[in-house]
Amino acid sequence: MSDTEELTLMLKALGLTQYEVKTLITLVALSSSTAEEIHKQTDIPTPRIYDTIDSLEKKGLVRTISGRPMRFEALNLKKGLDNLFRFTEQEYHDKLDKMANVSQEIVTLLDDPEYHSRLIIKPDELLEAYSTLEEMQLKTKDIIKKAEKEVCIFTNVFYWFDQVKQELTEAKERGVKIEVLMSTEDDKSKKVAENLLKLGAKVKSLAEGNVLARGTLVDQEQVVFVIWVSPVPHEKYVYRPHFSSNSGIIEIFSNNFKYLWQKGEEFEL
Repeated sequence: MSDTEELTLMLKALGLTQYEVKTLITLVALSSSTAEEIHKQTDIPTPRIYDTIDSLEKKGLVRTISGRPMRFEALNLKKGLDNLFRFTEQEYHDKLDKMANVSQEIVTLLDDPEYHSRLIIKPDELLEAYSTLEEMQLKTKDIIKKAEKEVCIFTNVFYWFDQVKQELTEAKERGVKIEVLMSTEDDKSKKVAENLLKLGAKVKSLAEGNVLARGTLVDQEQVVFVIWVSPVPHEKYVYRPHFSSNSGIIEIFSNNFKYLWQKGEEFEL
């Protein structure tokens, strides 16, 4: 592994995106650069470079030098990493504060007797459970066949693509929008992503880490999903597939997909 590859992995471990890592390494190597120079060094689309620079600047890793054209330079790496630590720490504090406020609102709401009386919902009104992944697969194929507007798929590895390829192809021919959020780290996953692009789907790579869930969301009305859980750390994962058309559960999966989709990186041939 080269020094650049090792540095790339370490910067990604700090939460930087692929574009941020490429841009930062380029600026460290070239001292200062224009957006066009960064584009030539990294093949990052020029419009995305400005977004990436803005993000790196907020994190305290680079600064803009006034002029025409504007130039950008990396801060001293030690100072920049200190800034990144403080930025991330503040970001977590903000999230914790928001969680505390929402938690208090939930407690207040649940203390309301009138609301509490309306909260009684039977589990089978929310979820339909399946015993096996095979049953889940049949349900997935079924809801894709009925898709009218969009199909959103989220998965760590999309090794099950061939099992729904026909349904996705027919959906695309009906004018259905298909978005797939997946890992593209290994060769097999990259091949799947390439096939999806040829099919006409949009594909984004997971920005960071893995997702302990996989599923298919159709028309913002139906979702089939499985969540992988390890009851004991480092032990084998267990799972239970489910289907739901409950609007509350749909909203949770939809919001999570949109959040991860925004953070994902577009996969291109």
